Amino acid sequence: MRITRKYLLGEMTGPFLVGVGSFTVIVLLQRFSRLADLVIAKGVPTPLVGRLLLSLIPPFFEITLPASLLLAALLGLGRLAADSETTALSAAGVGMRGVALPVLVASAITCAAVLLTGWHGVPWGYRETQRTLAQIVSERAGAGASGHVFREITPEVLVYPDRVSPDGQKMFGVFLSFRPEGTDPLLVFAREGHFVPATGDGVVGLELSDGTIHGEPTEKPVYRIASFGRMTFRVPLEASSISGGGEPKGMTLPELSRKIDATGGRGTNATYRYHFHRRLSLAVCCFSFGLLAIPLGFSLRSRGKSSAVGITVALFLVTYLFIAAAKTVERYSAPGMVALLWAPNALGLSLATWILWRSEHQVTLFPRIFGGVRLRK
Repeated sequence: MRITRKYLLGEMTGPFLVGVGSFTVIVLLQRFSRLADLVIAKGVPTPLVGRLLLSLIPPFFEITLPASLLLAALLGLGRLAADSETTALSAAGVGMRGVALPVLVASAITCAAVLLTGWHGVPWGYRETQRTLAQIVSERAGAGASGHVFREITPEVLVYPDRVSPDGQKMFGVFLSFRPEGTDPLLVFAREGHFVPATGDGVVGLELSDGTIHGEPTEKPVYRIASFGRMTFRVPLEASSISGGGEPKGMTLPELSRKIDATGGRGTNATYRYHFHRRLSLAVCCFSFGLLAIPLGFSLRSRGKSSAVGITVALFLVTYLFIAAAKTVERYSAPGMVALLWAPNALGLSLATWILWRSEHQVTLFPRIFGGVRLRK
């Protein structure tokens, strides 16, 4: 029995590592072109781009680690089934329950890794991304600007250009949102704008031309508009000043918990509750994926690796649809949001537990019209 468990863990280790690498590369592919543009077209130093790429990885690990666990369990058990080793195990009295322990061990390790990622990795990645982007803009002014994209230069400054020159220095149709500390926000619209490289004090200049400044004081029922021909906007970009702030992505789980207690986690503050439960549910889904993989893996037999990949993608898409639905209703119903986030885990664990409990009897996972097989303990 002990040999069987070690053998199964060995069968799962290789596919798990391959899955983590493959899924991470796939989800990062859309970012590679943008990072390459920073190096080639805008002359951003390679070490800075490497730091930026590294800071983007932790949020993706929350997704790729559970998916890799599911794929590894399906491939490991599927190989045993394809070689009729599961039949031999069943004849020896070792059924689905007998292989549950190594799968649960792998699920617990993966769950701890996902929980650690959500606890410290995601907040670190967000803060490091902000610091690196600030340094990129500081050293290569304008490198972070893109047309039709809102760019948060600092927590108080938001820039949206309609068009950007290829070198990233000149912008056209500029919208700037600025909220000075202790005052009302100001909106600036300018025909053109360009960044001035950072000086020794870590301040980048944003020179705007032919624009207007809009503001509406809260204490007075008046709307103010001022026009200008040319104005230089100074933006401090010291990396040490960038932190998670009030952004939930930059908070650890204890910080999110305290924020929920302080704000109630409802209405506009429901995003803190959403991110808190999302990180926990993604960690727990490792157990539901692992347990579901046992009967599914026993059923694969000769269907090949493509079936394992298809099942992995399908199950995770279903999980992600629940997460997206929870994000949609977060401001309207906090209980509904929490229920949607935890529904895939509840359904998966309930179904897997029922199948394992019934594994002493015949269980048909797929209808015979699809070539389904019956499982015996």
